[in-house]
Parts: sequence; structure tokens; C-alpha cells
Amino acid sequence: MIERRLKTRIVCTIGPNSDSDEELGSMIQAGMNVARLNFSHGNHEYYKNLIDRIRKMSALKGLPVAILQDLQGPRMRIGEFKESSMVQLIAGNYFKISTEKVEGDSEIVHTPYQELPKLINKDDLILLNDGSIELQVVSVIGSEINTKINVGGHLPSRKGINIPNVSIENKGLTDKDLADLEFGIKKGVDYVAVSFVQNQKDIHNVRKAIVNIDSDKSDIPIVSKLERPIALDNLDEIVEASDGVMVARGDLGVEIGVEKVPSVQKRIIDIANKNGKFVVIATQMLESMVNTTKPTRAEASDVANAIFDGADAVMLSAETAVGIDPTAAVSMIAEIIREAEKNEDDWGHFVEDMNLEFDKLPALALSRASKKLAETLNASALIVFTRSGSTATLVSKTRPPVPIVAFTTSTATYNKMAMLKGVSPFVLSRAMSFEELMTSAEKVLMKSSNIKQGDKIVVIAGLPIKDMRSANIVLFCTVGEKVLI
Repeated sequence: MIERRLKTRIVCTIGPNSDSDEELGSMIQAGMNVARLNFSHGNHEYYKNLIDRIRKMSALKGLPVAILQDLQGPRMRIGEFKESSMVQLIAGNYFKISTEKVEGDSEIVHTPYQELPKLINKDDLILLNDGSIELQVVSVIGSEINTKINVGGHLPSRKGINIPNVSIENKGLTDKDLADLEFGIKKGVDYVAVSFVQNQKDIHNVRKAIVNIDSDKSDIPIVSKLERPIALDNLDEIVEASDGVMVARGDLGVEIGVEKVPSVQKRIIDIANKNGKFVVIATQMLESMVNTTKPTRAEASDVANAIFDGADAVMLSAETAVGIDPTAAVSMIAEIIREAEKNEDDWGHFVEDMNLEFDKLPALALSRASKKLAETLNASALIVFTRSGSTATLVSKTRPPVPIVAFTTSTATYNKMAMLKGVSPFVLSRAMSFEELMTSAEKVLMKSSNIKQGDKIVVIAGLPIKDMRSANIVLFCTVGEKVLI
């Protein structure tokens, strides 16, 4: 058996409190599988340096880390404050939002979203900072929106603007998104997250943009962020067009109401699992750990219940980007995951009946067969040989009861598979025969785990090996015994 590792993936947002080599290394050691780079902040020079250092620390620790580029999208945001990075808004006072470039303070702030004054009317509500601050529109005069502060609080620079029940046209990728996407593709990011997705067309447009940038990178997985009511209306088509989805509970909760988020989250997880797509649960997982060293009991339950519902990954945002101890947050969520996974058989919920059209994929049939074989014959591990990672993705979604060990000759695929639930990736040198490949894989298994000679394993691969074919065979093998094919 392979020693117990966490199956659920931990996505960490990298920011000013976590972008040092020391902190990155500590977070990787503590359990970070995916580094999220939020392109709403920072510049290309900053991210060029950061990506290089994430790769360096991943190599030093000997652990794969996938890099998720999160595009800003057509997001409405406020600008900067002149005296500090944060102001205090007091209920009952007045506050202006202007499309003119003004220096922000506790009375006025700039927004680069030029269309904002045209979208709203007197008495409309404007929510800032994930809904924690509520403004009511008093008047709109030219480029200025005059508001009264209904609910005050601390307002940091560059926070999001939400206007409930107001339809905002999504014109697709912005010029900034396109420039950021080109940068990310050329720097070799492993995943691209698309903000404010409304329908499948948004995903197809991103795929076209990626092909235009580099046709060899057309298979980069796209993660759709579900943040608006219209995305829920088009959920089936969005999930089908995406490689994975993210439940972005901050904006979603502001738009639909926090009371609806739990049931919507369960619905999204269910549909994603039925379609064989990975799902990330995001926003305020351990929010209290931004400023303290321990989470609340409710936060611990939130993380565990996401796992019981069938989520592939959970994400830390401010906790690791600007929190007082990013590594402590990673360690804590890892401990919660570990305890939840011990009880997943009792409380977990996983849907076996995948989408019928999706179910017709030959690779999925082989993945299901490998799961059943491993389960029935009490195998110690399920071994996947994969070029692009697609077979490992499908095996992961069948949720086999044994560890999944995926071997690839591609470093890019090795990093990408860090996102896949329950998958332990390794890099192997190119082999010209199945026998040569198995010999190399068994050496890695016996060195990196407690797999030993005589253990039973299930293998899924594509033959002939030298042609790097898609998966077309499932085998039941004994470690140390020659396999004749």
C-alpha cells in the first residue's frame, strides 16, 4: 500500500505575505498543490519572477505544484486610496464613486469601469468588498455616483463592486485579459481560470484565444468561475464546455444571497461530478485565519462538508495571500481534509451515474474498469501511464478506493496532475516497450512508497508504448513479475 496522502487538493492564492521563497517552500511542504495567481493584482514582471520561483521551490521540495492563472475578467473594481491601502467608511456618511481619476479617501474613490454611471439609478444598492459594505445611490451626476453608506466597514483598495439585480453585459475577454493570457501561456501556466463566465461561448472564446497565442497549448485546461446568476441558468452547458469549475462564493453570495449558496454549491458539485469535471470550492474557507491562528468550528465544518459533497479541491484566498501566517492556514486546512477523508466512506456523497454522453468515452470505460478491478482484487494501487494527463483525470473522477499513481514523461503534465484528486504524479524517462516502462515505474513505486515485491497493482496504459497512444488496455499485475504483452 502507498502511505496515506491527502486526496483533496489545496489551492492557495499567492500574495504579498506568501510570495517569498521561504513561505512558498513551507506552503508546498504543508500541502499546497496548486498556486493561484490572481491577475487582478500585480504586473507581468512580478508574475514572471513568481512563476520561476514557484517552479524552483517545487523542484527543491520534490513535489508537483500546478499554477492556476486567474484572469480578472470584466470585473468592476474601485481604485486606490491615496493615504493608505484601506479606509474606514462610517454608516450614515456619504461616499462618491467616480469614473474620473481622483485620489481616493473616505469620501470618494475612482473606478476604471466607465459604464458604471449608466447602469444604475437612484435607490439602487451598491455592494463593495464581497458585500460587506452597502451603499445606496442618492443621485448620479455625470461621472459621479453619490451614495449614502448603509453599512460601513473597512474598505481596502481595488475591491470588487457588485450591483444586485442589475444585468452587466459581458463582452468577453478584455484587452487586459488577452495580454495576461498571452503572458501566462508563454510562461507555461498549467490552468487558466475565467472570471464571470455566462455561457459556453465564453469558454470557446478563451480556447480560440489560446490557440491564436500558441496552437501547441490548445489543451491547457480551462476553469470556469461561477459567480453570477446567469451562470447558474446555463450551468449544464458551462460545465460541459469547461475542464473544471470553481464555486466563487464571494461574488456568487452577493449576487444570489448568502442563504442560497449552500444548496447551489451542492448542485454545482453534483453536476460537475456527473460530467467528469473537477470542482474547486473557493472563498472564505478559513477566513478567520486572515487575522488569527485558528479557524472557527463553522469554517472547519465548511471545509469538511465540501469534501463530503464530492469537491476535488478547496481554495484559500486572503488566508494565504495577505493572512498573518499562510503556512499555518495551509497546515490547518490539510488537517481538516485529513480528518474528513478518514470519514468519507461514512459521510461522503459521490454520484456514480455520470452523464450518458460523457459515459460513452472509451477512456472512461477503461477508467471505470480499472477502478472495479482494483476494488474487487484488493490491489495496493492503481497505476496510470499518461502523456497528457487526460486518463489520470478520468481515473480520478471515478474515485477508486486505492491510491492512484500517475506516470508521465512530460514535466508539464506532471505539474498539471497536481490538481487531480487522489493522484500522485511522477516523471519517468521515455520507454520503448511496456516491459521497460513497468521496470522503471516499479523502481519508483518501491522507492517512493511502501509498495513491495509481490504486491498487486492495476495498470491502465496505451499500447504500443513507443507511440504514446491513448489508454487502450487495463492489466492486473504483480510487482516484480514480468508482464508479457
